Amino acid sequence: MTDNKVSKQIPDHHSPVRHILNEVNGLSNEIFIKDFQEAKETGHSYVIMEGDWGGQIYLSCPMSLVECSEEELQTLLIDLDKVAWGCNDVYGRGLYYEIHFSEEGIGGGMITDTLWVHDEFIEKNLKDQIYLVISGERKTL
Repeated sequence: MTDNKVSKQIPDHHSPVRHILNEVNGLSNEIFIKDFQEAKETGHSYVIMEGDWGGQIYLSCPMSLVECSEEELQTLLIDLDKVAWGCNDVYGRGLYYEIHFSEEGIGGGMITDTLWVHDEFIEKNLKDQIYLVISGERKTL
């Protein structure tokens, strides 16, 4: 008999790192939203982009500010992953929709009432370009 706190099966729409940390810490995994459309319809929903197998949060943004398509978000994630890691690691990056509240911490990032981006992208002067994609004013970086 084993008493394993961590589920063996993690749903595809869950960040594996945050899912496991939530289970280990006794927190709910009901923060995860299944898809883009549901996230657009859910209060306090955020898009979270991560790389390095969840080791680096690229950005978090309230879905209320997202005016681009889901495909454009996917392209933005690929672009950010290339900037951060210089490669195209399909499996190490993730795009997730989650319920959070402003000023909440998220491992490796922050939840605010506006677009939050990792310092690396600020240092490379990409925050404004990222915002233009999310706001639907631009298709790619």
